[in-house]
Amino acid sequence: MSHMTAKIGRSQLRIAILLSGFVFVLGGITYVGIQLVETGPTEVQNPSEISSCKAIHEPGRYELTADIKDSSTNKCIRIMSSDVVLNGNGHSIDGTGAFGTGGVLVGSFEAQTSNVTVRNVNVTDWDDGIRYIHVTNGTVANTVTENNRVGLTLLSSNQTTVLNNTATENAVYGISLQETSHSNMVTNNTAASNALFGIHLVRSGVRNNTIVSNAALNNEYGIVLIGANTNAVVNNDATANRIAGIWLSEADDNRLSNNTVSNRFYGIYLGDQSNRNLLSTNTATRNAVGIRLLHSDGNAVTGNTVTDSGVQGILLIASNDTIVTDNRLSNNSAAIVLIRSKNSTRSNDLNEKPITPR
Repeated sequence: MSHMTAKIGRSQLRIAILLSGFVFVLGGITYVGIQLVETGPTEVQNPSEISSCKAIHEPGRYELTADIKDSSTNKCIRIMSSDVVLNGNGHSIDGTGAFGTGGVLVGSFEAQTSNVTVRNVNVTDWDDGIRYIHVTNGTVANTVTENNRVGLTLLSSNQTTVLNNTATENAVYGISLQETSHSNMVTNNTAASNALFGIHLVRSGVRNNTIVSNAALNNEYGIVLIGANTNAVVNNDATANRIAGIWLSEADDNRLSNNTVSNRFYGIYLGDQSNRNLLSTNTATRNAVGIRLLHSDGNAVTGNTVTDSGVQGILLIASNDTIVTDNRLSNNSAAIVLIRSKNSTRSNDLNEKPITPR
């Protein structure tokens, strides 16, 4: 057990997930399917060829024509212009793992950048693999970020699509949305075997994002929301993680629906005043605790299937005003356990030990 498991709560991690009030509108987000529209220049043009690290200051199409190996540069590909498409053609951009370095860096805090696509490239051995900074209407597709400190990051970037990427064996996290990143679509990605987080949303400005149909596997934590509000986490596979599949800390008004969670300790965990979240139609199987709420109020846990939990199916600790209805629980060591939790509404299909208040 890692040192992080010794103390589960605010002093350990602050992680948060997604719900939607009790109106569940999520700031107008409606998931209607996956559609990748390549951004960037629309005019027909021959791409500019790249075979080494360089800065891009002009709109256009660029293609990597060879692997870049063991680069000792601080920033390898630096895209500073809007309306750019970078096609890696399956080539690698490889560094030496030095602190403060970046493989592909797009945008800056000094000016808004828009319509930048990075695709079909493998980015390895950097501090930051791929980072979008203050970008709108961007796309990151079909990339691999591996053996970096952090794999793929959106930093204050909006309306960007992160599609069909693989982030694996990074030293901290695979895919992360930070600062004021909002209204992004993160879909069909694999975040596996990262040392800490698979998919990571942090800070209150990270809102109205849709995290859908991703695989977060074999990380310490699969999908985590820390202080991130009004997001949707839907149809994800968060299994085989060492602590939890989906973890929320100080995260309000998010929606978690149709996710599959099967992990060593927790399927879905809400802690540190994660309030007014909706947990619906998730499948939690073979966790120590299927769904756990700690110091989190006004949440709805409804229509979930919780089976084969080693300790409890659903556990509420100091969590008040919780709706726990229409859940199907079977073959858990205990079905529903309430500890110091008040004003809960409960009506569930229990094929085992009934509710245990303490």
